[in-house]
Amino acid sequence: MMKLQIVLVIVGLAAPASALGAHVAPDILENLELSPTTNILVTFKNARTASIAARFDALNLRSREARLNTLHAMYKDHADTIQADVLTLLKKAEGVKKHYTSQLWISAEIIVRDVDKEIVEQLRYHPDVESLLAEEFFPLLDTVEEFSYVREGDANITNLQWGVQRVNADAVWRNGYNGQGIVVANIDTGVRHTHEALFSNYRGTITGSHNWNWFAPTQRTAIPSDKIGHGTHVAGTISGSQFMSKKVLPVLLSFQDPSNMCYVTGTVNGIGVAPGSQWIACRGCDGIFCSNFDLLECGNWVACPTFTDGTNPSCSQAPHVVNNSWGGERGDTFYNAILATWRTLNIDGIFSAGNSGPNCDTVHSPSDRPDAISVASTTVDDVISYFSSVGPTIDGRMKPDFACPGSDIVSASHLADNQYRSLSGTSMAAPHASGVAALIRSRNPSFNTNQVKAALIRGVRAITPSGRTCGGVPDSVRPNHHVGAGLSDASAAVQVIV
Repeated sequence: MMKLQIVLVIVGLAAPASALGAHVAPDILENLELSPTTNILVTFKNARTASIAARFDALNLRSREARLNTLHAMYKDHADTIQADVLTLLKKAEGVKKHYTSQLWISAEIIVRDVDKEIVEQLRYHPDVESLLAEEFFPLLDTVEEFSYVREGDANITNLQWGVQRVNADAVWRNGYNGQGIVVANIDTGVRHTHEALFSNYRGTITGSHNWNWFAPTQRTAIPSDKIGHGTHVAGTISGSQFMSKKVLPVLLSFQDPSNMCYVTGTVNGIGVAPGSQWIACRGCDGIFCSNFDLLECGNWVACPTFTDGTNPSCSQAPHVVNNSWGGERGDTFYNAILATWRTLNIDGIFSAGNSGPNCDTVHSPSDRPDAISVASTTVDDVISYFSSVGPTIDGRMKPDFACPGSDIVSASHLADNQYRSLSGTSMAAPHASGVAALIRSRNPSFNTNQVKAALIRGVRAITPSGRTCGGVPDSVRPNHHVGAGLSDASAAVQVIV
């Protein structure tokens, strides 16, 4: 999957950088030739936050709430200081021509939507501005076309879902841990929050408000929604209720054509790995593509949730785990600052490895980043799914970290509150891992992110090798570049001592 970019050849629009002040991405100039406005990211010369992170670490804060609030305050104060003049400029310009400004407190950058040439020129020559970058789009990790029919009476719809059983989640439940006390965020297409499997443990249902529980960066909608269903399906696999009644089950045959469905009846039980957890969501993907600006805003929101309109941050509302079933080009570093901040704040960032397998060197970003927890996909036969992306990373590191079920996964549908469907992809594997992470945290509430990651990687078992080799490592050896350490086993993971 590659970033989508408009590629046009326009001669004479860009002069040497030394003559123009701040660097301006060519796409910005090209976009302004096609439209009166565009969206930009403003970076600053003094935005480096390494010294702030070091000062924060030196505080050695133990309380989760204190860590969340203190780091946000330190980063926000830094961003406010270095951006003051530019924010004043933008505020003044807004009185003439409407645009929308979003401050990214983690990286001390600013997203400005609907800016015209005049504002771009003013920012280009501002002494505090380092560069102006264009909006880019990442593909949502499309589910893979599967022609598998679910019939009434099949074990995979009359009992716990096979993926839930395969990661041994039910064994952990029997010991009294089902994700209780843990909040999991979902950066995706949104969620149908009224679905019968999701309504009761949506944190907004419990608190009686969507504030701090739902955010749509571009639309700023007040109520959660999901136009294509990817995020709803993912949320169901993480936190879906344990038992549902007999319902209509639409089985999606083609992700690109939602009308191409087979309708059957059956009893759907246990779609969620951590049914005792609560969930919140941020819409980073509007349709089948994800704006890097929306993804950046969601990354900031996860670390310090706000009202649905972006105001009133409350960092104590941050989740413990965040699922990311999206990705782009290998080796992309645009999410590094967010990943580092999540790790510092002990928020576990779980990512799908990608659906570009079975060839080597196909694992996507940010899944290939050191601070990301990367998840491959397996089938009901305990072999790697044919589509699952494979390592190593560009710099030779071992990725993915481990694997979870991702083929023929039944979960909640966005089409009705009592409908379910079957999808396949590493997008379905990552939420199994997020659910297991919630179980680990439920059993070990004092764990930090490094400990959760270690438990996830060590709490695994072997799967049937495919006989392939990548990065010089055969998949009969563990860890390997196909399924990492192996197939996730929640029962073993919650008992890992780290």
